[in-house]
Amino acid sequence: MKRKIVLLTAIILALSQALTACTQGSVSEAKAKELALDNINKVFQTNQTEATVTREQMGCLPDQVGAMATTGNAEDTSRWRYIVDVPSRDVPNYQAYVVETTGEVIYLSQSENNITLTDEQQKQATELLASEPTFGREHEKEVAKLKEACKEWSIANLNDSHPILLDTLRGRLPDQPAHEKFTADFYIITNDARVYCITMYWPSMQVLDIDVVNDK
Repeated sequence: MKRKIVLLTAIILALSQALTACTQGSVSEAKAKELALDNINKVFQTNQTEATVTREQMGCLPDQVGAMATTGNAEDTSRWRYIVDVPSRDVPNYQAYVVETTGEVIYLSQSENNITLTDEQQKQATELLASEPTFGREHEKEVAKLKEACKEWSIANLNDSHPILLDTLRGRLPDQPAHEKFTADFYIITNDARVYCITMYWPSMQVLDIDVVNDK
């Protein structure tokens, strides 16, 4: 009988420790806000100190190391994330998503309103649209420059001297009227097998969005 009591006590202690470990692994709202602001300020070179935080469920795959981690027969599940907004008149100037269980920042974005073009960039945008009202060869050259700017940014910010870049349009141009300003998306794969989708903004050559495709 004594042996059974000792064994039961050991099981209860083991369960208690497991539950404590799960609790300690979760990120608080305050910590999520801190992580989000740190990343926003670093990536977008700003100095934000205030933000609003909401919490919502997001769909994912079980045992997810990334969005593509499945044998094909996995059922969808969900987990919690924090959405951190730096608002300006109810419109987010900056936004970040933080996974509650890991504290990983899986999405960052800034508004186009944050970007001010130089006189030279504005002239370049006006002249390109005037010479080519629909996407064509000259736009293709500028998209190539955006891709190079994305590569340089990735090397400087993603700790990889040789990231792999893939054009989401695979060499095609958008089938729509051109505008003075436009965006292009690129997939970036780093040597630690992380996959990002980064949105670049032309003609300022700045990052608008960073989305971690295979988050933990």
